[in-house]
Amino acid sequence: MREPLLALLFMLSAVVASVVALVGWRRRHVTPAVGTLAVVATGIAVWSVTGWLGFLVGDPGVLVWLGAVGLLSVGAVMAGFHCLSLAVVDRAWRLSRRTALWLSAEPALVLAAFLVAPWRQRFITLVAAPGESALLLEFGPLFWMHTAYSYILLTFCMARLVRAWIRGPRTQRRLYGITLLAATPSTLVNVASLAGLTGEADMTPIGFCVTTVLSYWALVRLSLHELVPVERRHVLDRISDLVMTIDPSGRILDLNPAAERMLRQLAPGLPERITGLPVLGVLADVPLTDTETAPALSGAEDGDPPFLTVAERRDTVPAKLFPRGLDAPLDLVDRLETDYTVVDARGRGVDLNVRVSALVDSRGERVGWAFVGRDVTALNAQRWALREANARLQEQVATIEALRADLAEQAVRDALTGLHNRRFLMEALGREMRAAGVSGGSLSVALLDIDHFKQINDRYGHGAGDQVLMRFAKLVGGRVRAGDVVARYGGEEFVIVFPGASGEQAVERVEAIRVWVAAGRVPAGGHTLSVSFSAGVAGWCSGMDAGEVLHAADEALYAAKRAGRNRVVLAGGAGAVVSGDAVPGTGAGTGGDAVPGTDAGAVPGTGAGGDVVPGTGAGAVPGTGAGGDVVPGTGAGAVPGTGTGTGGDAVPGGSVEAGKRTAPGQSSPMGGETPAAA
Repeated sequence: MREPLLALLFMLSAVVASVVALVGWRRRHVTPAVGTLAVVATGIAVWSVTGWLGFLVGDPGVLVWLGAVGLLSVGAVMAGFHCLSLAVVDRAWRLSRRTALWLSAEPALVLAAFLVAPWRQRFITLVAAPGESALLLEFGPLFWMHTAYSYILLTFCMARLVRAWIRGPRTQRRLYGITLLAATPSTLVNVASLAGLTGEADMTPIGFCVTTVLSYWALVRLSLHELVPVERRHVLDRISDLVMTIDPSGRILDLNPAAERMLRQLAPGLPERITGLPVLGVLADVPLTDTETAPALSGAEDGDPPFLTVAERRDTVPAKLFPRGLDAPLDLVDRLETDYTVVDARGRGVDLNVRVSALVDSRGERVGWAFVGRDVTALNAQRWALREANARLQEQVATIEALRADLAEQAVRDALTGLHNRRFLMEALGREMRAAGVSGGSLSVALLDIDHFKQINDRYGHGAGDQVLMRFAKLVGGRVRAGDVVARYGGEEFVIVFPGASGEQAVERVEAIRVWVAAGRVPAGGHTLSVSFSAGVAGWCSGMDAGEVLHAADEALYAAKRAGRNRVVLAGGAGAVVSGDAVPGTGAGTGGDAVPGTDAGAVPGTGAGGDVVPGTGAGAVPGTGAGGDVVPGTGAGAVPGTGTGTGGDAVPGGSVEAGKRTAPGQSSPMGGETPAAA
C-alpha cells in the first residue's frame, strides 16, 4: 500500500512540475526569472519521473541508469535555482556564456563518471539486503561530493536572497521572502531522505515540486511587473543625453554613444578608443565659456572666437568642475549642475547643461563621478528668442500704455487750449465737493468770460479768436496754484475751481489773474490785442450740487457784465471788485490805469474801455472814441486830430500809440490795437 501511494505522489509531482515548466517557458520572454524557473521545473519533472519509474522497474541495471538520470536532473535543478536567485535579485540579469559553462561542468562530470563502469560504482551500487531478496542502493564518495556541491550552490543562493531581503527595496522584500520560504520544503525533505527517515524512496523531487509552485506564484502573481527587465545599456545607448563615468584619477571609464559623438564633435582627432583617456586631456583644446556670458561674448569685433580653451582658462571658467585646476588631481564636488557653452570643430556653439554626481561604493567611499550632459542649444535659442520677443512685447505694451494714457488725457483735455474740458471739470468738481464735505473745508468756483470776444472774431477772424483763446488759456493756467482746476467750460468761458478757498479768497485770486491778463498783449491775426475778462465767483455750501454752484457763479458773471465788464463779482456779495473805473467817466484801460481816465499811455482822457458818457468813445472828452474817428481825420484821442488806438492817425501819415504822438510817416512801435469797447 505504501509503494503505490509513493508512486502516485511522484507521478503527481511530475505532472505539476511539467505544467509549471510549460507555462513558464511560454512566458520566458517576459522576464528571465520565469524562464529560469521553467528550467528548474523541467529538472524536477524529470527527477520525479525517475522516482516514479523506480517503483515500476525491478531490473538492477535499469535502476542504476535511472539513478544517473536523477543525478543529472539534480544538477540541472541546482544550476537553475542558482540562476533563479540571480534573476530575482537583479531584474537586468542575463545568463552569460561563462556562467552557463561552469554550471554545466558538474552535470557533465557526473554523466562522464556514469559512462565508465569503475567510476559509476563510486556513485551508487546495488547490494542485497541481509536476509532479504530486495536490492538496496548504496551511495559512494562521488555521490557525497555531488551532494556537497549541490548544497554549497544552494547555500550561496539562499545567502544571496537573504542579503537582498535585508538590503533590497521594500517593495521587493515580499518576493525575496517568499522565494526563501519556497526553498524550505525541498531542503527539509532532502535532509530527511539522506538521513533515511523516508525509507528507501528519495522524496526530494516532491519537496522541490512544492518549491517550484510557490516560486512561480510569487513571480507571476506578486512581482512580475517588478521583474520585467530594463536593459540599462540599451537605454543608455538610445537616450540623447550624454552619459560618462570617470574614475578618481580623471580617466574615462565608460560613455554612451551620445557622449562619444559629442566628444568627437568637439575634438575630431580623438583615437578610436576613448575609454581610458584622461577627461582633461580630451577637453583641453575645447573652447568653453559660461553659457550666461556667451551671448555677450558672441559680438566680438576682432573676428577671433570670444571663447578660450579649457587649458587657456585654467581655473576661471572650469573652476566649478575642476576647483583645484587642470593640473591637480581631480576633486569634484559630490553633486553639481552648471551650464557651459563649447565650440565644436566647425565653430558652432553648443550649449551644454552638465550634471555631476559622485559614485560611491558599499562603504560610502567615492570611486568616481558620473557626468550627465544635455545639449540645450535649441532650448536656449528658443529661450533667447522668447526673451527678445518678451522685451519687444514689453516695449509694445509700454507704447500701448502710453497711447492709452495719452488717449485718456486727450479725452479730458480741450483740443484747442490744452486745458481740461467740461467732462473732466464736472468729475473734478464733484470729487472736490465730496472732499470738502468730508473735511468741512471751503470750496469756490469762478466762471470767466472774455469780454467782447464775438467782436474779435467778427473783426479779425476766427483764427485770431482761436489765438486769443489759446493765449488766454496759457495766461490763466500759469497763474493758478497746484491743486486748482482750470477748464474750458465752452466757447470763451472758462472755469477755475479753488479747493480750500472761501469766496472772498477766490475773488482776490481771480482779481490778480484779471490784472495779469489785462496787462498782457495777445498777438492775433497779425495784430496785437488787449484782452480783458469778466468773472463771477461762487462759494460752495453744504448741500449744493455742481450745477447749483456753477449756476451761482454764472449769475455773478452776468452781474459783472451788467456792471461794465472787466471786473470780478462774488455771488451774493454787496458789491464788485472792479479793475479800473474808480472815477466815473473814465475808461477801464487795458489792465488797470495808473492815472484815472487813462489807458496805457500818459495822456489823461484816453482809454480802451466802454463808453461812460454817451456819445463818447473811450476817452473822457465827448466826441472822442476808441472805435473810430468822431472828427474826420482824427483817431481816438482826447483832442480832435489826435488818437490813441485803433489805427487812426493823429497827423496824416502818422500814428499815436499809448498816448504818444509820432512824426508823419512813422508808425507805432507797439502796433497795439484795442478792439472797440473791448
